Amino acid sequence: MKKAKSIYYLDDDFDDLGFFKEIAEELGHNVKVFSDGRKMLLVLEIQAEKPDVIFLDIHMPVLNGEEILEIIKKSDDLKHIPVVMVSGAYPKKLLAYCADMGVTCLVKRHNFVEFKQNIADVLKGLKLVGS
Repeated sequence: MKKAKSIYYLDDDFDDLGFFKEIAEELGHNVKVFSDGRKMLLVLEIQAEKPDVIFLDIHMPVLNGEEILEIIKKSDDLKHIPVVMVSGAYPKKLLAYCADMGVTCLVKRHNFVEFKQNIADVLKGLKLVGS
């Protein structure tokens, strides 16, 4: 039996948060959802046990997904955590940025069935620290 992964998901859209949580939990994983990047960063800082993977929505108010990614990748305590960026579009500039920043994967948000399959594929394919 595979170990359930601990997942953090950041998105400012509450429907998308619920959608993602439902999908990941249906796949047998533990999910903490956040609508504010600062709150997620605070939890990451104070929580001793880190998530296995972080999913970040790119388009966020205050601190967007790219800014959160940069903070994570500059932190010695967090930079080892795989990060998956979630977007509704794939402009070439975003693809290059994600590659440069060491993003594990970029997932396009589709309809429920396709998004669920994309999440399952990403989680099955991740080489996680300690697993």
